[in-house]
Amino acid sequence: MEREKLSEIERGDDGCILRFGDGASFRLGYLAIRCNCQCAKCKPRQENEQRKIELEEEVMRLRMEKPRVQPIGRYGIQLEWPTGCSSGIHSFKHLRELCESHGTQL
Repeated sequence: MEREKLSEIERGDDGCILRFGDGASFRLGYLAIRCNCQCAKCKPRQENEQRKIELEEEVMRLRMEKPRVQPIGRYGIQLEWPTGCSSGIHSFKHLRELCESHGTQL
């Protein structure tokens, strides 16, 4: 689906602009991406509100830096953070959902 196809990512210092195949563009902060990581280590820490708050507090203590981006097939990207988790694969669908819930449409 074009709506969920990431066509471009523009990395800034504290967030990125994500452009999708349907023409929609969003500004999304790195904090939102990191706190919603789907890897085996981070996903269980999002099971309930208390654990999610603890994960967010932990991530906020880390130095937030621009990640490197690696494409993963035709369905996602992997963000390599200088600090913290770098094992999560963010599907384009997941990124679109994050943009709609935590981002700002441009």
